[in-house]
Amino acid sequence: MISYDYRKSIENIIDNHFAELWEMSEFIHANPELAFEEFKAAKVQTDYLEKQGFAVERGVANLDTAFVATFVSGNGKPAIGIVSEYDALPIGHACGHNLISISAVGAALAVKKHLEKSGESCTLKVFGTPAEEAGGGKIIMLKEGVFEGTDAVLMMHPTSDISRLAGECLSSMRIKVSFIGKSAHAGSHPEKGINALSAATLFLNGCGLLRQRFKGDARLSSVITKGGETTGLIPEAAEVESSVSCFSLADLENYTRMISDCAKGTALAMGCEVEITIKEGYQGRIRNETLSNICKEELAYLKEDLLPGLPIDYGGEDLGNVSRVIPICNPYITIFKDYKISNHTNQFKELAISDSGKRCLEISAKSMAMTAMRFVKEPQILQKAKEELKMRLEKERG
Repeated sequence: MISYDYRKSIENIIDNHFAELWEMSEFIHANPELAFEEFKAAKVQTDYLEKQGFAVERGVANLDTAFVATFVSGNGKPAIGIVSEYDALPIGHACGHNLISISAVGAALAVKKHLEKSGESCTLKVFGTPAEEAGGGKIIMLKEGVFEGTDAVLMMHPTSDISRLAGECLSSMRIKVSFIGKSAHAGSHPEKGINALSAATLFLNGCGLLRQRFKGDARLSSVITKGGETTGLIPEAAEVESSVSCFSLADLENYTRMISDCAKGTALAMGCEVEITIKEGYQGRIRNETLSNICKEELAYLKEDLLPGLPIDYGGEDLGNVSRVIPICNPYITIFKDYKISNHTNQFKELAISDSGKRCLEISAKSMAMTAMRFVKEPQILQKAKEELKMRLEKERG
């Protein structure tokens, strides 16, 4: 029989420290910093966590604004990670990263203080991850081994309408196609030129026709970033940047090959040279029902309304890359209950610092701390979650 005394303990800890948690959230919101430049946000978190008794390592993975804060209790097993992200958009914190970061700090603080009273074993880590909006800090940290040894990861994200536990999101790939032709006077000697812009135009038409062979979840968008200097000259160089995304990594690789072949074919047809550069984007989340169902139970205790199941979304985030290595639990807690609105907007930015944002922070910190304690008390959950992750990856590969 599991003792649920941790719930009241965690609620009391967060309530007692909430004023200082909200003050940090306000500070980060008032001092927005772009990717890899989040010096103030990283400092306010690491200084606080250090003051609360965590061992803090700054500048991890050769990233100035990344950090790991660690607390070890007993034999150190299991190892639970809570993720903080804190970069802003050019318009400010319009994605609510001030709430994501401080909900992680608050949840970790509550778990630590409860473990100190209960004596239960755990390694608790706060992963401070920069550059989610652009740059993929988690991907860099993952490749550098920062997440190694972690049994499960929790991270919240603010949302609108009804709260939910996140399901899959899109994987993406970026493709840059450079066509190289030959310049000539467009009026007097057009026959001496090779029009790179014509190749780019044919390529875009070909991509449009390729869509018929894509599944319904696929997204393909393109822009011409270079197309000539003046109407009097045949364009000798043209560039197209494309982004393709879908839920399946296997499908994504196939679409990328098809788009690359289209670029080669149109270059050949128009007599151009072509250079193709492919850059991996964020990989889609792998949902984990085992961990998510535990979080649902804790949110039910907190009387938080939830959408059924694990709904998909058509965004992307670098937590998806982590989810393919470590089981994740990713609650999305509402800051606007009336209906669905867009993040990355001024409306969302203002909500992230409103009373409903404050409520989101409280519910997120409490639910993640309670969920983490369930993992500590029932380590069999983590083994089941790892088995589920393995199964889902195998299923995706076909």
